[in-house]
Amino acid sequence: MADRTTTAPRATVLVVEDEGSIRELVATILSDKGYRVLQAGDGSAGLSLAQEEKPDLILSDIRMPGLDGFALCEQLRADRDLAQIPFIFLTAYGERTNVRRGMGLGADDYLTKPFDADELVEAVQVRLARAAEARAAIDRAGADLRESIVRSLTHEFRTPLTLVAGYTELLQSDGLGLSQEEFDQVLDGLHSGSARLKSMVEDFLLLTQLEVGVIARQLARAEIPPIAPDLIVQQAVAQSQVKADARNVALATDCGTAQAAVAICAEHLAEIVSRLVDNAIKFSKDGGGRVVVSTRCQDNEWRLAVADQGIGIPADALSWIFDAFRQVDRAHLEQQGSGVGLTIVRGLAEVYGGRVVVESAPSQGSTFVVTLPVAAAPPH
Repeated sequence: MADRTTTAPRATVLVVEDEGSIRELVATILSDKGYRVLQAGDGSAGLSLAQEEKPDLILSDIRMPGLDGFALCEQLRADRDLAQIPFIFLTAYGERTNVRRGMGLGADDYLTKPFDADELVEAVQVRLARAAEARAAIDRAGADLRESIVRSLTHEFRTPLTLVAGYTELLQSDGLGLSQEEFDQVLDGLHSGSARLKSMVEDFLLLTQLEVGVIARQLARAEIPPIAPDLIVQQAVAQSQVKADARNVALATDCGTAQAAVAICAEHLAEIVSRLVDNAIKFSKDGGGRVVVSTRCQDNEWRLAVADQGIGIPADALSWIFDAFRQVDRAHLEQQGSGVGLTIVRGLAEVYGGRVVVESAPSQGSTFVVTLPVAAAPPH
């Protein structure tokens, strides 16, 4: 045990073991490798030490009086501040059922007693290394998200603010000298900029209400009467016709659920449809394409599908496409907006017990499908 090579910069390991001889052996092995070791003789003491010290890794026996290893692991995984700490079980030989149960509770690894020093050190090193990699990945993702938010908000707010500020200054400096045509142009610019700002503010307010549960609580207190969804879908699609014409995109509806009833606020369903249709139009290939909006009932679910023939979504983006402020190839597609539209669609679907999925491939278009429970009562 003379080798005191430090394999981690004073990483802290908590050893929870009721047998003193085993606990001291583990502590000695790890201390000789440069780790800072904390010791606890039972699960309750281990939980208290974990909460106080926040160790980098926990080694715990399973069979202990009072709070056993299973209960300790379960409580740690339920604690937001401690849930990510690597956890290794120490288990007696042949206790395979215990191993399966421990891994099901969220343990990262297990060591079978008796174990040798090299096996113990290797297990600790591997789990600490993987935890460090996970933290680095989270840090990178967080940095990317912060950059995306800043870039999105900077662009989306600055553009309409520039319009409003510029035209306002023009009116202040030379308003009386403007021709009627120039004056109308200034008013159009002010209207465009203010409307875009209003839309963004409303988006962020709606997203916030969804994220903090305001809408869910409001719906829980209210009785939502079932509605006939096809009519709402057709009205929402019709309102997007001007945008479709501007991009030479053909809009088509195929509503096949005239007798269906869905318990959802009409304005929320219209919000879902409009956002998906506008998104499909926005990402249709320049100069044409077709967007088809269809409805069907299947397995007691109402299904809304919005299919386009647009640029599609890369496979690696499908896992996060509904996350707020994350957008595909933002640098080359500045028309995308603030990046919360699909997040709002998902939030509205989920608050009514539904879900939204997407199938897509680059250059082959995308199909977004929203499913909502079919209501038992007939629509009003």
